[in-house]
Amino acid sequence: DGLHRVDNSVMDMAWVKPDLNLQSYTKLMIEEVTVAYQKEPRATQHTPGASEDNFALSATEMANLKSWFNEAVVTALTKDDGWQIVEARGPDVLRVSAHLIDLVVRTPAQDMSFQRTVTRSYGEVTVVLELQDSESLEFLARVAERRDPTSATNNNLARVSPSAVRADVQALFRYWANQLRQGLDEIREAPLP
Repeated sequence: DGLHRVDNSVMDMAWVKPDLNLQSYTKLMIEEVTVAYQKEPRATQHTPGASEDNFALSATEMANLKSWFNEAVVTALTKDDGWQIVEARGPDVLRVSAHLIDLVVRTPAQDMSFQRTVTRSYGEVTVVLELQDSESLEFLARVAERRDPTSATNNNLARVSPSAVRADVQALFRYWANQLRQGLDEIREAPLP
């Protein structure tokens, strides 16, 4: 796709089109985030002594995950007179696609009554964010980063509850969304060569 790896990005991995210039873009078209598990998850029902650590999210949990991510992205990109969000392609519109891939869920949220009250990790996920010209669909940039959303406290353990998991996942999504905003602003404001 013509993208080249760059160092010193706001995220762990980044690839950009050589001589990338975003100054002509004033609007963003944000695609709904997609989600893919690292491997096929098992049912969320707790099985005592099971070693499997990749649980399936329910349809509601998956919808919440997508909603939290999209909300974080829109909020970060539009705050402080930021980018204008549109639904149609155009010559000044940048298309933003997000993918949460290699999702691993170590704590089955539906059945927390049987779970330990603390954990070292709820799971982990990789985010891949892509920028494309909305008309030509030419890839302009891609960034990726893998993280565990768990906010560990006491002896590197985090409390397991629906509200704690939600707070930590939303904090991770806000972090990634703010990194996206920072990267977009830096590229758009960079002087032309």
